[in-house]
This record gives sequence, C-alpha cells and structure tokens, in this order.
Amino acid sequence: MNTPAPFPSISDYFALFGAISILMGLLGFIRSKSRASLIAGTLSGLALLASAFVIAKHYTYQPEKITNGYIMGLVVSVLLLGRFLPGFLKSKKFYPAGIMALLSLGGIIAAILGLTHKAI
Repeated sequence: MNTPAPFPSISDYFALFGAISILMGLLGFIRSKSRASLIAGTLSGLALLASAFVIAKHYTYQPEKITNGYIMGLVVSVLLLGRFLPGFLKSKKFYPAGIMALLSLGGIIAAILGLTHKAI
C-alpha cells in the first residue's frame, strides 16, 4: 500500500523554488523594469510548480510516472544554475544570483535523490 509523501518532500521543495522564482522575476521587473526577468522568472517558476504537481499527484496513485516530475525539476534547475552561477561567481552578490544559484543546486540534488529513490 502506498503512503503519503513525508513532509517536507521534493515536491514541496520544487513548489517553494517555483514560487521564489516567480517572486524574483517580479522583483527584477519592479527594480530594473526588466521584462526578461519577469518572463523568465514566471516561466521557470511555472515549470517548477508543474514539476512539484506531477511529483505530488503521482506519488500515491502512479509512482512509475513520478520520474517525469523529477526530470522536469532537474532540467529547469540545471538551466537556472547555468544562468545564475556565472553571474554570482563574477559579482559575488548574493541577491539575486546567489539565491537562485543556491536554490538551483538544491533542486539538482533533490531531483537526483528522487530519481535514485533515495528520497521522496
């Protein structure tokens, strides 16, 4: 019998990461009038929220499909790390590049743990 996901779970992490990504994109737009930040933050945030939804939805009823959520979260996290880590290493400023790089690294670790069945 399947049991509910423990709290906090990987889906919770991706949901929080997605919400923060949307918020950071909105803040980038407000502070710098950067439409690119708004669009990229919203799209990546929605993709992370979708990943969280897929993981949570399929945890109990279709655990074989949960891999799709982990892969989606992994891809978005790798792309965001590739975007924000170089900026953080160059500027040494924690906001916003350091925050997003750190969250992206956490997303990569969480997705790998989920894919290897080391965590839920």
